Amino acid sequence: MLRLRPFNLKDSRRVQLLAGDEAIASGAINMPHPYTDGVAESWISSHEEEYQKGNSLILAITLKETELLIGSIGLYINKKHQHAELGYWIGKEYWGKGYCTEAVAGVINFSFSKLNLHKIFAYYLCRNHASGKVLKKNGFKSEGLLREHVKYKNVFEDIECLSLLHPEHKENKKEP
Repeated sequence: MLRLRPFNLKDSRRVQLLAGDEAIASGAINMPHPYTDGVAESWISSHEEEYQKGNSLILAITLKETELLIGSIGLYINKKHQHAELGYWIGKEYWGKGYCTEAVAGVINFSFSKLNLHKIFAYYLCRNHASGKVLKKNGFKSEGLLREHVKYKNVFEDIECLSLLHPEHKENKKEP
């Protein structure tokens, strides 16, 4: 259903439209809001250099048949410790269709097979139950609750940390 590919500057308007929705910003920990002109271009322009340095891998989530951009998924990599933080968002009109679950599965497979990672972890706002479900469907396990760890609109919020280890992923992929 999906294709993950590098972003290009032609994607900037679509990124601004999708990510600029307050529903996206309110469910993400580090999404700017309002999503002003130039932010998407600046963000996209940084991807290639950061990938070449081995610091991150940021990909556009697109519908395979139409190539329509519907979201983003990325890893922030720590090579020394062979782990990465996973982050993602999907445009509101594409929620509840399994797209995040599919994109996360693809990035997990790439991370463990090509990037030689040992661990992938992610944080999500506790009130964003859908994000937690995506991670759990992909085999992530809870590492703990960080109480009132982030502030959104002057309210401190709890976040949950989940992770997946490479050996667990290999075990989950074994056929019965």
